[in-house]
This record gives sequence, structure tokens and C-alpha cells, in this order.
Amino acid sequence: MDRRGDRGHLHKWAAGLSVVAAAVSFSTGAGAAGQKGYADLRGRDGRELGRVRMQETTSGVLLIVKLKGLPPGPHGFHIHETGKCEGDFESAGGIFNPLGAKHGYLNDEGPMVGDLPNLIVPASGEIEVEFISPFATLSKDAEDSLLDANGSSLVIFEKADDYTSEPIGNAGNRIACGTIVTGK
Repeated sequence: MDRRGDRGHLHKWAAGLSVVAAAVSFSTGAGAAGQKGYADLRGRDGRELGRVRMQETTSGVLLIVKLKGLPPGPHGFHIHETGKCEGDFESAGGIFNPLGAKHGYLNDEGPMVGDLPNLIVPASGEIEVEFISPFATLSKDAEDSLLDANGSSLVIFEKADDYTSEPIGNAGNRIACGTIVTGK
């Protein structure tokens, strides 16, 4: 078969090239908003669990999660409204919600800006996952920035978020927390 007449092949090639170009532009910072941040998470016992790196993109904030030492199973994971992680982590406040939405992806009046997908931790206790939070921003110029005057934190819960129940998805106690700061 003569490939010159196969337009489907050309479209697949062009789409593949677009994906490669997007990956190259992201890795070089071209075309992305670029503001970076991270949170070093600790358990309630003070043990270091790892880092979540964050980068502003044109689609929201990319979170790159690399943690170890977590209990296996599903865990609620949220961005919280205050950049403090003391004691039982209640110091982190509620889920980041500058728009006044209801909690949860499955709530008709949600989600909140700080709602994130559950972390599904394997038996090893280690997890590496990446995802976009489309409603969050690290832009310091934005009114609803995660890097506002009182900061923000990432909080992991003992159980899965059910994506509907107020205020935290029936996810139980806070088991890990990290303050979001600017930088790599």
C-alpha cells in the first residue's frame, strides 16, 4: 500500500509529533507558566515521607508525588488552606476553597480547589504518581493562589475520600502533612 495516500497515517504522525513537542516545551519551561513549589511531607510521628513537587502549567498545577512509608490502601489527599503542619495537622485548616464550592468530585456543587484524587498506596508503602489539579494555581498574582499570605499545605488522610461528604469526604484522621513553599 502506498503510504502517500494514507491520510490517517499522516494524522497519527502529526499527533505524535505534537505530543513530543509538548513534552519538550514542558521540560524546557517554554509555554508553561512555570512557577514551581514543593511540599516535604511528614507523618504525625515526625517521620519524613517524601516530597510532592508542583509546577504551574497552562492546564493547572502539575503535582509529582513521590512518597514512602505510608500505610497501604486508599488515602484522601487534599490541598489545605493554611501553610502549617503542627500536632495532629488540624493547623492546616480546611480544604482550600476560595470559591466556596462544596466538597468532592462527585458533588454537583463541587469540587473545591483543594480537592485531589485519592492516593492508592501499594503494599510496599511507596507511591509515585503524577496528576494535574486544574483549579489550583501557584501564581502569586492570582487572588486564589496556593502561595497566598497564610500559605497552603498538602494533607493525607487515613482513609479514602468518598468524593461527596462534607467537609473532608469521610476520610478520617490526618496522617501526613507538608507546607507548600516556592522552589524546586
